[in-house]
Amino acid sequence: MKKQVQKNSASDLIDDPPTQEAREIAGSPETPFTAKMQYEHLENAVKEWNPDHYPEVREERIFLTLAGDHHPPILGANLQGKVGEACAGIILLGKVEAAELASVLDDAPDPSLPIADFGNNETLRRDFIGSSLDETSLKEMEQQFAPVWRRLAELPFTAAREFRAEMNILRLAYSRDTPIAAALDPNVHQLVKYPLLGPANGERQTLEMLAQVELLRRRHFTRTHVCAKCESARLNVYEACPSCGSANLHEEPLVHHYRCGCQDIESKFRQDQLLVCPKCERTLTHFGVDYGKPGTALVCGSCKATNSEPFINFMCLDCSTVTPASEAKELDWYHYDLTEDGVLALQQGQLPQFDLAPLLERRAHAYSPREFRLLATHELNVSKRFGLPFSVARITVLNIDELVRKHGAVAAVAGFQRVVDAVVDELRTTDFVGASTMQSTVIGFPGTSAKDVDIVIARISQTIDATIAARVEIGVEVAEGDAVIELLSGS
Repeated sequence: MKKQVQKNSASDLIDDPPTQEAREIAGSPETPFTAKMQYEHLENAVKEWNPDHYPEVREERIFLTLAGDHHPPILGANLQGKVGEACAGIILLGKVEAAELASVLDDAPDPSLPIADFGNNETLRRDFIGSSLDETSLKEMEQQFAPVWRRLAELPFTAAREFRAEMNILRLAYSRDTPIAAALDPNVHQLVKYPLLGPANGERQTLEMLAQVELLRRRHFTRTHVCAKCESARLNVYEACPSCGSANLHEEPLVHHYRCGCQDIESKFRQDQLLVCPKCERTLTHFGVDYGKPGTALVCGSCKATNSEPFINFMCLDCSTVTPASEAKELDWYHYDLTEDGVLALQQGQLPQFDLAPLLERRAHAYSPREFRLLATHELNVSKRFGLPFSVARITVLNIDELVRKHGAVAAVAGFQRVVDAVVDELRTTDFVGASTMQSTVIGFPGTSAKDVDIVIARISQTIDATIAARVEIGVEVAEGDAVIELLSGS
């Protein structure tokens, strides 16, 4: 029997050089003519083969799966990714808790990697949504991930641990090439969410901080009111009786008796089918002659009080606390666009920084609004890290218009500058000041609580009174901890 040379595939024939045994078989007179021709054809193919004419075999991507440890293998995908190791993306195969995903992303070398959801996780950050994972959906997922992978590769994640959260926000906006858009969601405590970021805690404060240092640009979205107790924005708005606070109000016509001047709600005049004045007891018969109806009033069904203007109250749907509208805190929400400075921060792998050592070695000076916000952001992060207080005070000249009118704009500006100088002279070497606007200046007090700041402010006020000849009216606002972000957003 003639020997046969078997190969598994055409690529095997091309990749392996012809063996001596194959050459002998091909050259033997007993070898059929067709076999000899076939060998010569393959040998020529080996000589002429050019690897540049063939595409490279795509490297198999590794994905980390959650909530589906026993998913069957999928051709073209490695689903054996491990937490804490580099991977191409995360695939959610079932229901995943927000805390679990947050922990996985926190351990990931790149927290901005794309996420595919096959488990109906509506509240989580996700870049692709599918019903089931198979070869078709895997291909669709990779096509949708492709631009994200490309932009992530342009700016590798190199941020230090202390900048990880802020840099991840910037990186998500950059890699998805989209604004950080706000959206209403009644299932969210604050009523507003940022789908691109997922259910992160404190996201609004972080976004505001990034906007204040001009890494993001704000666009107004909406305004909410929050509960005085739990700060939920899920509130029921209702009209309330000013006397007892009840919502049991109904509208009733007012009747005005022209002859005696009595005016009251119609029910006070009504006696069966007649209108009888409760004051003079005359019967009113002719509308427009005996009486008129000048308007309506609100009558409380609980306490019977009559009012023309009800109070507006908010009832919290989460804790049932009632907050008067006049006392409810307002929050403005924004969409955020990545700025050129934000892209630069991504390229450098860190937030804009100052060399703080020279600043702390000498007396504080006045800085631009952006420089002050950078310093304040740094000190706020330090205070949180080490459990130290940090406060900011804003001093405003309330009568600047009067000073301009009486002394001229140039003199007013010069006078305000003397106010800034007086403030600087009273500060410690660790404090810093920013000339916010022509009317106000902001001061940062590292390691100082709001209560202790009041003492410093009193001393500054005395210095201003002793330094400035003209009457200068000063307004002071003090914020501590996270409230500093809100204060600076208005500076």
